[in-house]
Formats: sequence, C-alpha cells, structure tokens
Amino acid sequence: MTEVKAQTVGGNRAEGTASSSGNDAALWAALASATGPAEFCRAWLALQCARTPGVRGGLILLESSAGAYAPAAAWPAKPTDIEPLRLAGEAVLNNREPMIGPVADAPGLTVIAYPVVSGEGTHGAIVMTLQEAHAAVLQTALRELHWGVGWILSLVWQYRAAEREHGGERAALAMELLAAVQEEESLDEAVLALCNETCRILKADRAAVGLVAGDKVKLAAMSHGAWFRKKSDFAETLEAAMEEAFDQGATIACPAAEEDAADITIQHARLATALGSRALASVMLEDRGMPTGVLLLERDKEGEAFSQEELLLCETAAALVAPTIALKRREERLLSGRIRKKGMDGAKAMFGPRRPLAKALGGLAIILLLFLLLPFAQFRVSADSALEGRVQRTAAVPFSGFIASSDARAGDEVVAGQVLARLDDRDLRLDHARAQSEVQQFDRRYRQALASHERSEMNLFGAQLRQAQAELRLIEYKLERVNIVAPIDGVLVSGDVSQLIGSPVEEGETLFEVAPMDDFRVVLQVAESDISYLQPGQEGRFAPTGLAGRTVPFTVTKLTSVTSQEDGSNTFRVEGELADGAKEILRPGLEGVAKVDVDRRSRLWIWTRGLRDWLRLFFWKWLP
Repeated sequence: MTEVKAQTVGGNRAEGTASSSGNDAALWAALASATGPAEFCRAWLALQCARTPGVRGGLILLESSAGAYAPAAAWPAKPTDIEPLRLAGEAVLNNREPMIGPVADAPGLTVIAYPVVSGEGTHGAIVMTLQEAHAAVLQTALRELHWGVGWILSLVWQYRAAEREHGGERAALAMELLAAVQEEESLDEAVLALCNETCRILKADRAAVGLVAGDKVKLAAMSHGAWFRKKSDFAETLEAAMEEAFDQGATIACPAAEEDAADITIQHARLATALGSRALASVMLEDRGMPTGVLLLERDKEGEAFSQEELLLCETAAALVAPTIALKRREERLLSGRIRKKGMDGAKAMFGPRRPLAKALGGLAIILLLFLLLPFAQFRVSADSALEGRVQRTAAVPFSGFIASSDARAGDEVVAGQVLARLDDRDLRLDHARAQSEVQQFDRRYRQALASHERSEMNLFGAQLRQAQAELRLIEYKLERVNIVAPIDGVLVSGDVSQLIGSPVEEGETLFEVAPMDDFRVVLQVAESDISYLQPGQEGRFAPTGLAGRTVPFTVTKLTSVTSQEDGSNTFRVEGELADGAKEILRPGLEGVAKVDVDRRSRLWIWTRGLRDWLRLFFWKWLP
C-alpha cells in the first residue's frame, strides 16, 4: 500500500490565540497554496486549531514510508504537552474510534482524538488538547474534526494516486535496468552495466557497486570505466561508505531526510567531502534476505539531493537486480559454482542410462588417473656428466712465447716424455749468443782489473759478470724447456693447438691435459634442487654422447660440497664408480647424461616436482 510521507513540522507558525480571526485569511491562503503533503498538513492543522476555541496544541499522525506512524504536523511548532497528544493518538490508532477525555496529571485539559480511516485501513489520527472546554465546545470541535478530516483523506488518496502512477514508471525503469544487467554474461560486465544504467536512469554523476565478502564490502565496479585501482585511498573510502550501509542494513542518503536522522552517515559525509559531492545514496542489494552487495550513487555539487521517489526507484531496481547479481557470482565461483555443476553433470552422464560415449571417455579418464597417480614409475635424477681420470696431469707453458709446432690433439694416446708441442726458440738463441758475448766481455774486464789491482773496478766488473752469467743460465734453462712433453702415459683429454701455430701463449697457460687410460670415474653436475635425493650407494647409468645410445652402469660413491655455475644455476659435484668392464669401451673426457635411480613414485609427482618445488619456495619467501 502506498503511504503518505510523514515529516516533522518546521515551517508555518501560528502565533497568538486560536480565536484570533485576523489570521484566518492568511491561514486559508497557506492552505490553498500548499505544494506538498507536509506543507498541506501544517497549513490545515494551523487552520483547524485557529477555528477551535481554547485549543492548546494539535498533532497529526500519518503512516510513514516505513509502515509506522510518525508526526506529519504539530501546532504550535514545538508544543509543550506533546506526550498527551502522542498517547491519545496511539489509542485512537488501535481502536479506530473517536475519543474525548481528560488528560492525566493535567487538570483542566481535555484531549480530542479522531482517526483518519477509509475502507483500505487506518491512515493516521488527528489529536487536539483544549483548556477548560465545556460539552458544547467539545461537541463543536469534534464536529469540526469530522468535517475537516476529509481534507486529510483527500490528501492521502491524491498521494496514493500519484504513487500508483509513479509506481508504474518505477516498475518500467526497474525492468529496463534488469534487462540491461541480464544481457551481460560475466559478473564483472553485469555490475558495470548496473552502474552505467543506474547513472543514466537516476541522472547521477557516478555510481559504484560493492560485493559482500564475509563481513566486508569489496569494490567491484565503477560507472564509465572498466578498470580502477582496488588498492587506492579512493577505493577504500568508497568501501568504507558501503560498509556503513551494509552494517546498518538500510538505505542511507546523505544529506538525510528528517525521518532518517537516526542513520549513521559518518563515512558518507567523509566520502562527500573527499569527492566534493552534494548528495550520496547507498542502497542494499539483497538476495533471499541475505545481503549480497551495495549500490552507491553520487551527484556533484551542481546536482540535487536524492528524493524519496528516486530512492524508492533505486530500491525497487535493487530488489530485482540482486538475485541476478548473486546468481552470476555463484556461477563464477570455482568450487561451489562451475566445478560443482560440471562434476554433477559428469556424474549423471557417467552413471546414467544413456550417453555411451561419455561412459567410454570417463573410463579412459579413470585409467589415465590411475596411470598418473599410482606409484609405479621409477624416479630418477638426471644430470650432465663427464668421465675424468682419477689422476690427471697438465702440460703447461714454461715461459711466454710463440707456438712453433704441434702434432698432438685431444684423444691421442701419448707416453711420458713425448713431445706435444714446441715453442719458437729463435729469439732465445739470439739472446743466448748475446748473453755469451756479455759474459766473455765482463770476464775480460774483470781479469784486467784484477791484474792491475784496481779493487773498485774489479768489484764492479765482477758484479756485472755474475749478472751476465745468471741471464745466460736462465736462457739455457728456457732452451731446454722449449719442447712441451707429456708428463705421464695416457690419453690427451683436452688440448689442440695445431690451429694456433705462431700464436702467443703466456707462462703457466695449460695447453694439454693427460689422464691415464685405465683409471677414471664419472662426475655428475647435479642441480641443487635434486641433490637432496642422492646418497652414496645408489645405482645409475651413464649414457655417453659418443656411444650412440649405449649406457654403462655406475654406483654413486661421493657427494661433495663443491659447487659450480651451470647456465645460471648452481650444481653440485657427485662422483661415481663405473662397473667392471665398462672402462674397456670408454675413454676419459667423454661427456653425456647420467641418471641415478632413487625410488618409485607416481608419474604425476615426478612430472610436477619442479613446479611444486618452485611454488613451495615462492610461498615461503613471500608469506609472513
């Protein structure tokens, strides 16, 4: 049922006594020029009290939009004896019969109460208190109320007719808004359409929708924009205003009407100050009695405050749209929405009487799950590996120079003392001839000084002679080491300088590495994520690159703490002993891939091991 909006009197004041006839013209003019229900009630009550002799106060109670009865007008503006008026009005509203009686605790005062009723029910009551009124005066006052209440009833009917007309418009606009929301497939598109269409219909400058998550409201969409920063001060201020409406479970308007003055609007006022807005309104979105979100509207300083008619339209639209929003939200939930629905549909197809293809696919899926989940697969740790000798010697450059010749290359078998390369000695031989000449020259001078007993010259030439002899011995030592020879019998595992004839080399630079032919081991470079699975005694197989798929067994003998960088990641050195007989087909320096048997695991565990390790490290790093 459409109700007349009740507002507390704040306007027209009737001053002086009720019997003052000089005010009648002004009171009738105020009644004729009233533009709204509240103004009409004030003017009518002032006129009624002016026509009743001995009146002390008057009150009109009408049904409010919330379904309760509230003051619509009072005379004078703040009557001192409001309590007797209120009690008499409540009694008349209960029994729907006129009432005349004395006022308790107020000798000489009489109260008259008359109900405002029609075939549709009780719409309110009119109450007046009179001072020392006799029976004739009370009878006249009651008759005046009987005739005057028709004005109030006509106001109620007029307002209801307007409400019915506006109700049809509200329904049409609400259905239009519902259609716009239902056209969208996803939740994000639906709440964005709700914001945009609400702005258009209510001529708001901005709109926002927040969805309830537990005891909080999270901003989900804003009008005229598909993206916004969720972690911003502006978004937090909007969410605080929405939570204020959510906590109170009611529509909140800022500025608030007089009957809504009890609503808490602290966060709305804060948001209005931050935005520079004139008006804000928050409306609850409820699905089956449970709050699912909040719709917040805003108008700039140039706009008007939201009227009761606009708020009622917004509430009607919210009641229609909220189930659709809640449904789309449930559909987008992974566990309780789509996965649950798909699972139920799959179970019906799998165990129902029809759909043989679905049953076949389901059987294959079960077999695949068993294949992935049962621990039948051998879990192995693989790593890049190479064979290296237990004893490995290097042939290094004895002094800086140039390579003159070389016939040895990696893979050649050599014996101890075999020449691997030769350094250019032409400069050394020239230096050797020069040094011999200097030695002879200083020796002759020294002898002359000795023969002539020149002690100072003898000491000088003696020192120069010894220096020249030392340089000569150094040159002779280098000439003896011109040839770079193999330090032991074995095979060259590295080194090929045949293409570097004439190139300079530095002292100490390694040119060749020699390892024994029958004493070597396999070395694995194991990633740090896999080293925890290995331990001495485990078996494995080594597949050299050069043996075309053949593998040789080995046993892990040692895990070292030596690390190295391989392609940007740390690797640990693990040593293994090759099986007997494997050395006959292998050579030191061969590279390949080695796999160590650990235990049996499920294939799903093996294939997702790297991802799980990365996720554990990631969450351990970022979680508090």
